[in-house]
Amino acid sequence: MNDEVNDGCKRLGRFDVDFARRTITRISDGAFIKASRSETLIFTLLAESANNTIHREVLLTECWQGKIVTNNSLTVAIKNLRTAFAKIDEDKIITTEPKLGYCIRQSALIDDGSHPPKSVLISIEEHNTHFSIDNKQPYSKEKKVELFDIESNNTVIQTPQRHSIKVFDIFLGIVFFFATLTICYRFLFFIDTTSVEGLPIIYNGVDLPKPVQNAILSNDNSTISKWYAFPINASCNYYQLFGVSNGHFVDYSPTVKQDICSVK
Repeated sequence: MNDEVNDGCKRLGRFDVDFARRTITRISDGAFIKASRSETLIFTLLAESANNTIHREVLLTECWQGKIVTNNSLTVAIKNLRTAFAKIDEDKIITTEPKLGYCIRQSALIDDGSHPPKSVLISIEEHNTHFSIDNKQPYSKEKKVELFDIESNNTVIQTPQRHSIKVFDIFLGIVFFFATLTICYRFLFFIDTTSVEGLPIIYNGVDLPKPVQNAILSNDNSTISKWYAFPINASCNYYQLFGVSNGHFVDYSPTVKQDICSVK
């Protein structure tokens, strides 16, 4: 990629890339991320070739000009970009093409209205505030005096009611807590985060077997934002694999090529 871009700006779909400041800004609301020189060039190259897969070798050559780097450098750079974009609610910018490289879909560069300008949000809030004020019924002084007279002629002293906490309510709360804990206990033991070619994986800190890594790469698509991988028990090497797709957990365990663990 030509080094001349490092002194200017470029508009790529709904993003502005500032090569001097090394920022990528969402045009609609001004949200931006900071990136390294290589990460900025990676995003630019992928966005300029939207819908086309850019091979890893090309990215390493074009985005680290004059430097000798390894495949791990590209993996880390892609992970950093995904993490930064996730902070501004952009979770599906870069797609992994297993065993080939990476791609940015044209649809990811089109403004779908999901991030409106802040001025529009303020105007909507002000409109709703005026609407609620205008719809309040007028309360005249005469009416207030009339109500006071009625209340003074029919004085009723109300004592605050004390609501005792029932034992059954406490028991129900404890049951609900332990039921929730039982359902979610596996996820409480995740202690570390790693990545497989830039894909974020939450796991228990033990090196992931090769079959698990291969299953993640072969099943990855633009809808999966995060992976969970964990052994079925402490003494078994059989892993369960889940992907988070559109806010839902999808079980990919059957795609992991490994011996089935016998669980007693």
